[in-house]
Amino acid sequence: MRAELRIDGGVGFFPGLARPITLDGSDLSPDERDEFSRLVSAIRALPGAAPGATVKAVPDGRTYRITISSGDGNIELRCADAALPPAFSALMVFIKQHGHR
Repeated sequence: MRAELRIDGGVGFFPGLARPITLDGSDLSPDERDEFSRLVSAIRALPGAAPGATVKAVPDGRTYRITISSGDGNIELRCADAALPPAFSALMVFIKQHGHR
């Protein structure tokens, strides 16, 4: 399983410098892989986690997109600063800690 985090918008945002953070599950230890799977399962269970769900952006706020690629196909989840569910935030932090640009 792979994940890609893209962050758009916000004060001081420069689109040309905003590269995604990617995480490949095969680069993780077995315990980290289990945690990654658990976080992905939790985020997929969110009511607003349907692919293509609309996101209400806030002025000068950021929007976040997490694309998850697995044997089940790809899914893209979106959130904005005003409405970050704890499960989305937890997965985003995990990707930032273990992924790379």
